[in-house]
Order: sequence, then C-alpha cells, then structure tokens
Amino acid sequence: MRLKLEQRIFLRSLLWQGSWNFARFQSLGLAYAIYPLLEKLYGRDRGKLAGRLRRYLTCFNTNPYMAAAILGFLVHMESRGEELGDHGLVLSGNLAGLYGAVGDNFFWSGLKPMVSALAAMIFFWRPGLVAPLFMLAAYNLVQLGLRYKIYLYGLHRGLGVVEMIDGWQLARLKDWMDMVTAAALAVTIFLMVNFLELAVSPDGYRYTFVGLLGLVALLVWYRKDRASRLCSCSAGRFELRSGRQ
Repeated sequence: MRLKLEQRIFLRSLLWQGSWNFARFQSLGLAYAIYPLLEKLYGRDRGKLAGRLRRYLTCFNTNPYMAAAILGFLVHMESRGEELGDHGLVLSGNLAGLYGAVGDNFFWSGLKPMVSALAAMIFFWRPGLVAPLFMLAAYNLVQLGLRYKIYLYGLHRGLGVVEMIDGWQLARLKDWMDMVTAAALAVTIFLMVNFLELAVSPDGYRYTFVGLLGLVALLVWYRKDRASRLCSCSAGRFELRSGRQ
C-alpha cells in the first residue's frame, strides 16, 4: 500500500542528518524531505520544480528532532502557494535558531542523560539485556513520538505549532529530568558497589573511594549541565522574542 504524502515526507525527514555538510549544514536533508510535495505541485514543469527545490538548499541548521515542527510548517506554507512558501522559508530561519537551542537542551542535555542513567541503574540491579533494550526503546519512543506529533501539528496548523510547543514548558520538564537523572545516578553508585562486591573490603577504603568518585562525577556533570542549560535557555528566549517581533 502506498503511503500518504505526509507520511512519506516524515519518513524522509528521519534521514535529516544523512547529508549534513559544513557548507549548508542540513539543507540537503530539508530539500530531500520536502521533495515529494514539490514534485506533486510542480512536477509537470521540471524547470519550475528545480527552481523551487533550489530555494530549499539555502543554509539551514537546527536540532534534528525539533526540525519536524519546521518541516510541517514549511509543508503547510508551500502547499498554499509559492509566495507563502517563500514567506515560510524566511520564518524558518528564526524557528531554526529557536528550536536548535530548545531541542538540544531538552533531548541531548535532558532526555538522553536521564534514560542512560536509568538504564545504568537497571543494569546493576538486573544485569542482562533489559537495560540496553530499555534505553533504546524509551529514548526512541519519546523522540519519535514527539517528532511525529509536532510535524503533524505544523502540517495542519502552520505557525500555531510554536504556541503548542511553548505550552509544553520543555524547560520545566528538563528540570524534572535533571532530578530524575541525579537520583538514578545516586542509586546506580550504590548498586554498582554491591555489584562489584567492593563493600566487603575489610578496611572499607574501596567503598569510600568509589562513593567519592561517583559523587565527584555527579557534581561535575551537574555543573556542566547547569551551565549548558542556562546558555541554551537564554538563547532560546532571545530567539523566541526575536521571532515574535
């Protein structure tokens, strides 16, 4: 059964990073993803099709997960005419900067460390394949689900996707994920000590050493993540204000 146009575009967007380059970053991925729509609209005029395709080959770079919202928005605008399509491309520059900061902070500084810490905790609690399978399933279910949801919303509501994502309060969710990560790491240290049987050392030095090492690693991670979060949130707020003006 042939997939619907919107589904084909989304599946192509999963290869967003496959042609990343230093000249125009993700522009080839964007053009590849939206090509089925351009072919449907301008396929009878190959010259016009090539011209519209070149419009999507300008420099473009953002978080590859949050890019789904921009892609949906661009499909929404392009399907309503060339003029609106060009206007959408102009606005997509502001959205790229905004969602680059928001997406990196939420997915790579929040979700990925949390899922990894939980997987490590599960491994030292119940060694085996459960931990890596949990990590792969949990992370990909969340990121794929969110990507598809914001893509569909951008596709049907256009710029309204910005208000929807803003209502999710991803920065607050990131703070909760940080707390879960810290708690999981603390439990992991205890489970790791028991797993490696370091607690049975007669002098207790090994137990103390591993505990201090884990505490230092936790503090280093927290300070680095906090600095990254402050920078990302500041950049996100600046881009959001700029995009709404």
